[in-house]
Amino acid sequence: MTKKTNTYKFRIARALSFFTIMLALSACGGNKEKGTMTFTIEGHLDNAADRTLYIAEMTPNNGEQFIDSLKCDNKGYFKYKGKMAYQTFFDLHCSEYDYIVLVPADGEKIEVTGDANELNANYQVKGSPESQLMWQIMDYVNTANIAIADIAQQDKKNKETLSPDEYEIQHRITDSLFIAERQTIYMMLSKFIDDNYGSLATLYAIDAPFNHIMRVFYAEQDFEVFENVLDGLTEKNPDNPHTKNYRTRVECARSARMLAAQQQQESQQIIVE
Repeated sequence: MTKKTNTYKFRIARALSFFTIMLALSACGGNKEKGTMTFTIEGHLDNAADRTLYIAEMTPNNGEQFIDSLKCDNKGYFKYKGKMAYQTFFDLHCSEYDYIVLVPADGEKIEVTGDANELNANYQVKGSPESQLMWQIMDYVNTANIAIADIAQQDKKNKETLSPDEYEIQHRITDSLFIAERQTIYMMLSKFIDDNYGSLATLYAIDAPFNHIMRVFYAEQDFEVFENVLDGLTEKNPDNPHTKNYRTRVECARSARMLAAQQQQESQQIIVE
């Protein structure tokens, strides 16, 4: 196990705040997903012998719907066959805060490997291009949050060991590192959205968290990125319910921007008069 993996382990719950699943794990009688599109998820997880895995759909309105549970065998192997009415997001997890997000396409046979004790930190996925894109987003966010945690730790150490004047000098340095880290993930995810124009995974890229409590993109200042995501989805996935829900979201943001601009213009006219 690498040092990087160990660092991931205690940060998983916060690393992907926009993926948080509030799911009652004991509710094994949920509704089955129906549809004509079929897919298979199978694989092997270390430390998963005889453990139960859970499948939930992340619906277009951002709610989570429990789909099914499955039992790993005594060697950690599992297999799940699912159906869906349209391409959507599924989370696979064995605990409430440690999970992965998969985006199956019709007919795909998805292979997942990893460690059930720290699934999000070290899993690998094959056989599903969209699911591999989700892994890429998770890796960007996890890596950025680890870097930010290291910067914060260094800043704390500086504050405890340096004189006030020396600390102020070093604090400006750690602040600049923080800003640079945010700019790095901003550029990486912007490129991801451009490179994967029209992919459902871009919906998760646009909502990526930064430093757990912040976001990479904000509609107020990055509206063109939000529109770029919508343009791609409208072109390549126009009828998908996730696209329709996102279109409503962007239209609301556009209306809010127009209203704010109008109010600002009216305020300026009053001042002039």
